[in-house]
Amino acid sequence: MTDATTAAPGRLPSAGTLLAAQIVYQARLLASGRTVTVGVGFPVILLIASNTAHRHPGYAGIAGYAGFGLTLTAWNTYGVRLVAAREAGVLKRWRATPLPRWCYFVGRIAATVLVAVLAGAVTIGAGVLLYGTRVSWAAALGTLVAFILAAFAWAAAATAVTAVIPTVEAAAPILMLTYFPTIIISGVFGSISEPHWLATLASYLPAQPLIAAVTSALRHTTGVLSLPARDVIVLACWAVAGLAAALVLFRWEPHRPAQRRTARTRP
Repeated sequence: MTDATTAAPGRLPSAGTLLAAQIVYQARLLASGRTVTVGVGFPVILLIASNTAHRHPGYAGIAGYAGFGLTLTAWNTYGVRLVAAREAGVLKRWRATPLPRWCYFVGRIAATVLVAVLAGAVTIGAGVLLYGTRVSWAAALGTLVAFILAAFAWAAAATAVTAVIPTVEAAAPILMLTYFPTIIISGVFGSISEPHWLATLASYLPAQPLIAAVTSALRHTTGVLSLPARDVIVLACWAVAGLAAALVLFRWEPHRPAQRRTARTRP
């Protein structure tokens, strides 16, 4: 017989089961009342306020407001919550569990992608219901692909940026300071063509390619999936670069004040 000290410990569920459970858990936390109000409700309200029943916002307008809701969720809401979890010691406690670190990392980003895509889809749905915008199956599929890729890119980049955010109080101002200039020059609230260098810069940021890709997808009425190759490449590059930076820079431990660190190093 095998005694208690040599008995094999209970096995953890499979990696797929752990990841699925983590995605569901994180999605429930992220889809709170505030997230729904800001990421889903705010873009729809702006869409309705900016356009009357007799004035169609156009594909670019709908794509812009949908991109606004998606990026607001994947960047600001997600980033603030991640910093709050780290500074409260939640990430440190998760790290001490048997859950693989990559599973928590990927699960949190994947859950954010789901909620962010939902935020963008609700705005598209509002455009269909309120303004009679026609969306083919190919257009819906192309929009979904662009949403998933962009949401992953923004969430991965936000994960990397949280490494340099020292406190919860600083999270929202820092994220907003980098967010609003990006979406404004990217044409979320209207196209900007001058100065030329600014328009060129926006084309390499992750907001303008998202809007362009969704606009192109919505205009596509045939049964063939079609997305601008350049926009897809830019979003893919941001996704890869953001994930790589997050893997290198991500902090599990809360930031400690310099005075406290100095005091602990003294004999």
